[in-house]
Amino acid sequence: MPSSHHDAHPYGRSADDVRRRDQRVRRTRRLRATQLAFFSVLAIVLVGIGAYAVREFREPVAEPGVIAPKGDGSEPSELTCPEPGTLPLDPAEVTVTVLNGTGRSGLAGQTSDQLGERGYTVGDPGNTDRSSGPATIVYGPSGYVAAQSVLAQLPEATLSMDDRDDATVSLLLGKGFDGLAEESDAAAALEEPVAMPEGC
Repeated sequence: MPSSHHDAHPYGRSADDVRRRDQRVRRTRRLRATQLAFFSVLAIVLVGIGAYAVREFREPVAEPGVIAPKGDGSEPSELTCPEPGTLPLDPAEVTVTVLNGTGRSGLAGQTSDQLGERGYTVGDPGNTDRSSGPATIVYGPSGYVAAQSVLAQLPEATLSMDDRDDATVSLLLGKGFDGLAEESDAAAALEEPVAMPEGC
C-alpha cells in the first residue's frame, strides 16, 4: 500500500489539509477576538464622548444682559453701599435689559417698551431659562441703586446680585408675571429712600 494512505484522513482529507484547516480556524478566531476587543473599546470611547457632550450641552450659557460669574477663583466683588437717604436712581440713568422666561411670546419686548415709556434706557430684549418667580432683578456690585429704580416698577420682584462690572440691570420675567406697577405708584416709590442692603 502506498505511504500516502498512512496520512489519509478517515473522511478523505489528508493530515496536512486538516492542519491547514485548523490553522485557518484559529486565525479566524483570533481575528474575531481582536475585532471584538477593538469595537468594544471603540464603543466605550463613544459612550464617554456622548456623555461629555450631553453634560456640556446642559451647562448654562451666558444670556444677553446677564454676565456669568467670573471663574478665576477671586473673591466676589463687594456691594457698593448707598449713603443713608439715597433715592433710587433716576430712570433716565438706568439701563435695563428684559429677558422673557415664560412661554408668552413678545413679553420681553412689550415690557421693554413700557419701561422705555417710563424713561428707562432699554437693551435688546431676549429670552432666559433662569427666571425664578414672577420677576427677578439682577444687578452688579455697583448697581444696587439702579436696581432699586427698577424695583419701584415691580415691587414684588426679587433682587439678585452677580459679578457684572457695571451698573446695568437685567429684568428676568417668569411664571406669574402680570405687568408693571401703576405708573403713579412707581413714581411715588422713586421718591422714597432705598432700603439699606444687608451688610451695609
